[in-house]
Amino acid sequence: MRGFKTGLMILMAAGVLWMLPGCRDQKQEIPISTVSQSTEDDDPEDTMQEQLPGEGIPVYEVEIPDELYDFEYAVWGVSYQLPMTYESFTANGWSYDGDEQGMVSAQSYLAGEIFTAEDCAVTVDIMNPEASELPVSQCYVAGFHVDAGEDSGKGVYVNLPGNIVFQKSVAEEVIQAYGAPKDRYEQEEYLFLTYEFGLNRSVQFGFDNETGLLMRLDLQNLQNPNGEEELEHALSEETPEVKAYQAPEAPGTALDQFVVSYDGTLYQLPVPTAELLKHGWEINDKESDEAVKGLQYGYVTLEKNGERLFGNVRNDSEEAVTVENCFITALYGDMDTTRVPIAVAGGITLGTPEETFLAAVSEDYEKTEDTENGTEIYTFYADETKENYTEITVDRALHLVRGIKVVKQ
Repeated sequence: MRGFKTGLMILMAAGVLWMLPGCRDQKQEIPISTVSQSTEDDDPEDTMQEQLPGEGIPVYEVEIPDELYDFEYAVWGVSYQLPMTYESFTANGWSYDGDEQGMVSAQSYLAGEIFTAEDCAVTVDIMNPEASELPVSQCYVAGFHVDAGEDSGKGVYVNLPGNIVFQKSVAEEVIQAYGAPKDRYEQEEYLFLTYEFGLNRSVQFGFDNETGLLMRLDLQNLQNPNGEEELEHALSEETPEVKAYQAPEAPGTALDQFVVSYDGTLYQLPVPTAELLKHGWEINDKESDEAVKGLQYGYVTLEKNGERLFGNVRNDSEEAVTVENCFITALYGDMDTTRVPIAVAGGITLGTPEETFLAAVSEDYEKTEDTENGTEIYTFYADETKENYTEITVDRALHLVRGIKVVKQ
């Protein structure tokens, strides 16, 4: 099982898509205007002709479910659903601007791979969910990204659930169709709305600030589509691996013990999903894997008191098991989005003064700054692999701990 950890860690870099145009030989594997025409003429009877924003977009008769989390959409009237096989995607006329026999590491994906069709171009994420490396041609398309602000994307016409139309719909229509987004932020040229449906399952809409139109679209669903027949017979009873778990009786004395107080309960990572269910957490079935194949990873979304925890889960058994019998590999909490009380060794918790926090830990850490959010991030790695760590985020203005994340693969 440990043999494919490196690939998984690449896959777990959730939400970070590194585009690679012009760097085709250096792939990065990762463990989701107004157009007007005018004429000037001496004839006063001539009038200026204008094409309003959103006009001229073709109308396609397509049937798409109303729910965005199904990840169904249509391009040029042809329906797609993520993830889908590479073969199915290319059968619709898309050509890969790369080597389809190139290998993709186990449980990882390539982000921002260019595909062309009808003189247009989009970028996609190519996912290998299996425990061994596979050629691109045997992988899945798990992400679809198009930017109509670029010439290569202007001719790509996309229909989405709820009668949302790429290059025609506006933000108010998207919110009416899908409800309030998980995140909303504005840049100089675009307004972005993001909807999340569990770990590595998201849709982001980008609206041009000048016209208000939906001009950028990013869909990503890295959920493993394989093994449905095998998963139908997944073990639901408690496995020996889960039975062997012992909850800690006292807080840890060192960060590398990975003992965490989470919402008032002590856990030691990795911890069985079932252990959190005993303490009031519930599984969001729509955003979670029902089961996970032997010695592989999956996803789970847990909810309690209005808070949500997105997590990777690991199946330590050789047989397929339900997600309750898998092990959660990370716990986190902060003052902004996942407001769950969390504490680690040394009594470090949300709101701890920076000076007190630093006095309680060793000096063996890596420090980075997030200037956009006004924070400093201290990362304490347990070993040279950098797969297991505790990350503590400090508010630079208040000098208080704002977030804690603990990861143990």
